[in-house]
Amino acid sequence: MDREILCRVLKKAMKARTMVYIYNDATKKDSWYVGFVQLVTKDYLVLETVTRLARADGHLIIRLDLVFRADTGGLSGTRMERLYALHHEQHERFDVSTFGNLFENGLQMALAHKAPISVDLDQDDERETLNGYVRQIAKDHIVMEDFDDNANSYGEIHFERASIVDVQWGTRDLKNLDLLYRQESWD
Repeated sequence: MDREILCRVLKKAMKARTMVYIYNDATKKDSWYVGFVQLVTKDYLVLETVTRLARADGHLIIRLDLVFRADTGGLSGTRMERLYALHHEQHERFDVSTFGNLFENGLQMALAHKAPISVDLDQDDERETLNGYVRQIAKDHIVMEDFDDNANSYGEIHFERASIVDVQWGTRDLKNLDLLYRQESWD
């Protein structure tokens, strides 16, 4: 998708505070993110994500060069906006620095706050999702501890920043992971 046109569409949606559907995985064309645009830079989009039930669901940092479709308006978008308002939903503040690489800034923020994140990696035309905590950042090399839904560790995963497709922060699933991770043992 033409970057200039995409940026115009996203900035218009941000100004009007309308829902936008973002498609960035060409291997799964029935998979998308939906939400309100918080920020558009020349390389990144920050989206206030919303669940399919019109509930606030954290934030997403995504590379613009991977977005192949953006939908605005329409009946489903209008319905989502109305339900979001009727539920009195609001997103938490997300103050990621806009200087430099937004992925790096988001990872640094997660490391500093000891906050769980979800990272999608590009693995030879497939996506791999890691859910957990950033343990170390060394230049372009990231060390993250990956967890299952019950907060059981899969161990440390090492990857390059260049392989990141998107980063999610503050989702309901990540908040649940954090609760389970920080909970004292049931034993």
